Amino acid sequence: MNKRNYENKGVVSSYIKMTLQNPEVMILVKHRESIVDKHVLDIGCGSGRTTAILKNLSSGYIGLDYSLEMVESCRKRFENVRFIHGDVREMSEFEDGAFDYIMFSFNGLDSINHEGRLKGLREIHRALKQDGLFVFSSHNRNHRYAISRPKMEFSTTPCKQAGNLMKFFKSTCNRLRNKNHQVFNEQYAIINDVAHNYAMLTYYIDKENQISQLKDVGFETIEMYDTFGNTLNLYSDDKDSAWIYYVARKINRKDDT
Repeated sequence: MNKRNYENKGVVSSYIKMTLQNPEVMILVKHRESIVDKHVLDIGCGSGRTTAILKNLSSGYIGLDYSLEMVESCRKRFENVRFIHGDVREMSEFEDGAFDYIMFSFNGLDSINHEGRLKGLREIHRALKQDGLFVFSSHNRNHRYAISRPKMEFSTTPCKQAGNLMKFFKSTCNRLRNKNHQVFNEQYAIINDVAHNYAMLTYYIDKENQISQLKDVGFETIEMYDTFGNTLNLYSDDKDSAWIYYVARKINRKDDT
């Protein structure tokens, strides 16, 4: 849904400066044995935010991203590392069960529509070994600020105020263009949220429906974390967490047995 935005050079540059988030560090430490000397696929590798740690721990690292600009950025930063310009919804270049650990970080899965999301999850399931781990994050529909509108910020500094005015104008135009493309139903929502000045349409889902969605594809959810690094269960209060981190294990679906 947001491919054009992720190929913007300014967006690419902003991702280069990002570091691992607390829940990601906790997951990497706790499940280190699933990564060390194993085959790892880093989907949505972006500008290489997760590359350094994963390539150093694993014996076979591959980064994949839908944005060619992101892939080219990674290739410049990391020599002798394999990066692929590809689509999670169709990963025929990988054999069944090729990876021990697959990561789709920073809500990358949320930039795909519902049908594409399910196709992507099925492809990830196929490419994972039995009992392999799939780690990803997804926007939390229960977040108190999931739905918002552009707000004007004020400053006593003339130059900064001019910038605030331009940002508000840009956000308002993007909001008017995107708001009618939003989707709301019982299972999920596609929301025009604050990201990149309301330029994006983003998939949101709550914990219960995400666990169910994973189960239907053939995953067992074994852990959940909020953005602060707190572990969650199905009934945890998660209104302050903009997205949720999930750790899922590949299991056989009913139609596979």
